[in-house]
Parts: sequence; C-alpha cells; structure tokens
Amino acid sequence: MFAGVLVVATLAGCGHEQQVRGNFDFEPLTTMMQTESNFGDIALGSDAWEVVICQIPLDTTDPIFEPGNERLNLSTADVVNELGSVVDYFSRWSNGRYSPKFTAVNGVSISADEKSDVCVDRALDQSLDSTRGVLVIANAQHTETAVGGWGRPGSPCVESCSARLTRRAVYVGASDFMPYWKGHPPLDLIEHEMGHALDWPHSSTSVDNFGNGVYDSAVDVMSNSAAPRDVDANVRNAPGALGINMYLAGWLDDRNVALVDNGTKSFELMETDTELVVDGLRLVLVPLNNSTVISVEVIGATGDNRHLLHDRVVIHQIEVVGMNGFERRQTVLDADLQVGKSWSNGKVAINVKQLVTTNSVTTAKIQVRIAS
Repeated sequence: MFAGVLVVATLAGCGHEQQVRGNFDFEPLTTMMQTESNFGDIALGSDAWEVVICQIPLDTTDPIFEPGNERLNLSTADVVNELGSVVDYFSRWSNGRYSPKFTAVNGVSISADEKSDVCVDRALDQSLDSTRGVLVIANAQHTETAVGGWGRPGSPCVESCSARLTRRAVYVGASDFMPYWKGHPPLDLIEHEMGHALDWPHSSTSVDNFGNGVYDSAVDVMSNSAAPRDVDANVRNAPGALGINMYLAGWLDDRNVALVDNGTKSFELMETDTELVVDGLRLVLVPLNNSTVISVEVIGATGDNRHLLHDRVVIHQIEVVGMNGFERRQTVLDADLQVGKSWSNGKVAINVKQLVTTNSVTTAKIQVRIAS
C-alpha cells in the first residue's frame, strides 16, 4: 500500500442538525426514496475510495485504447494529489454532508488480450474490506470515439458495503491526466462518473436521447460535464448537481422541498447551491402520475455554474424507470426560464414572477398552477 491519502472536506453539521427526508406521500418520490434506501447512506459521510492505476500493454488488442506507446507517467499518489478539487466539489454540493476519501494503493495490470474491464475486476478483488469504491485509471488513453469512462453504484447494500462485494467502481482512461494538462487536469469526467457511483442517472434535453449517449444539458454534472470548460478552457470542474439528486442523496431535507399536487401556489425559491441559508426552499416538485414528477429549481450563474452566464429557473421531468436510480430519465423541459416567462404542458403551468440576487443569494418567485 502507498501512504497517499486525500481528505480535504470537513463534514460540517452532520451531528448538529436533524436531517428529515421522505415525509412526502406521493408515489413517484416514494419509489425513488425506496430505491435509494437500498444503498444505505452511500452519499453521506466519509466515503473510502482506493485509487488504482492499471498498466496497459503496448500491444493491447482492446480497441478502446489509442494505438501507440504513450503512457501515463504519474504515480498513484500523484493522481490522488490531483483529486483535491473532486473532494471540494462534493463537499460544496452536499453542504458538507459527503466527502470521498481517496487513498493510493498498488496498481494492477492486464495482458494484451484482456479488456479494460479486467482492470476494474482486479482492483476490486485486491481492495480492503473497508473500501467502498475503487477509482481505476488506465495508464493509456482511450480513442477519440470511445467513452471516456464509466461509473456504477454496485449492488444494493445497506451496511458493511465492501467494494469487493458490491463491485462499486469508477473507471477512466488516462487522457485527463496526461502531461499536456501541465498538472492541472480537468476533473469533470471523474465527478460525472462519481455521480453514477452515487446512483445518479444521466440527464438530457430530450427523452429520445436516453440510451444514445447524448449528453447535451449544460446545467447538470450528469449530462455535459465539460460544459464549463467549453466556455472557459481554464475551468476544471463540472456543473453542479440537480436538486432531485441532491434531495435523494440526503443533501437537501424535506424543509428544502415543496410539493404541489393541486390548485395554484406561489413560492420563493433559493438557488440550489447556496450555503448561506440552511432553511430556504430549494426544490418544488409537481407529480404528474404514478411514475413521473416535474422538478423546479433556481440555478445561479456562480461557482461551478458560472458558465451559464445568467441566473435561471430550470424545469425537469423526472421519470421512474427500472430498478435503480441511474435508470431514471431526467429530461430538461426548460433550461432557462426567465422573469415574465412561463412553461406549460397543458396541465401544469409554471410562471416566473421575479428573479433577483441579494447578498450573494439568487432567489426566484414562481407560481405553479395545476389545471382542475
């Protein structure tokens, strides 16, 4: 084992405030809560991850890898040192409730005729009982047409959740750690794949995109994670997390969420990422049927979302699909609803009455109307 360990975040407030979730009695959200309960507190507290570099032979036959002799020349401890921004990212968005703990361990290797998945299997097989996930980085780059990586929450587990048993893992190629980044690697892909390891699904601007590898939403780490870097090449983190994922992870409480199932109601919503006010409303949910809910939130153009250039109200349709959270379909209905504008599907209408920033906190006054 190497000695390199990285834990930057302090888990603030976990023992000082009562966290209450799951008191809303409507089927879509109940189903989502039950699904996440199968993974216990996977997104709360300190989360132990082993970081492993996998040696890829120069004569590998796996088509995922770029042909050539160029290989990553960093040690696992070097990689762990680069992951501080990932720890900071999850500390910010969890309001101090979740912190991945990265530890450098001995590497693994595969033979020329073995696939990249074997890297992950070997890393999991050698992991400690106390490890809850493995982050495996191949020392070879993927081709331009190959996926950059993947992540999974593993099998459901409530306690004693050793990664060796659950198979919880994140895997990426070497591209984001190569020398041309000059020691300042982009980390949005790892943040995206870590989201999958928290049982978060992709989101997209069209339901037709699911299953087709189209990640085209700039407002979610689980869609176009490189959106901030597309605007500013010096940015290294992904966009922020969606409110529904934050709530299901235990990063927002019931006091931060409102439910509308009839009539007309008005709300003042705070941006999801503010840490300045604990009790403010962050998320409005409108059930459509037994499997679908509409979510409404405010995203401020600051911090990890400053690439958006202006504040906005964002609306998603959340559809329960399959048996796991990462199978949910989270579709953008309106990615940039502004003051005086409205969105409607004929049954539900959402109007933005005000959108202002005061004392560094962006709030919106919205009206939700459900047709009788």
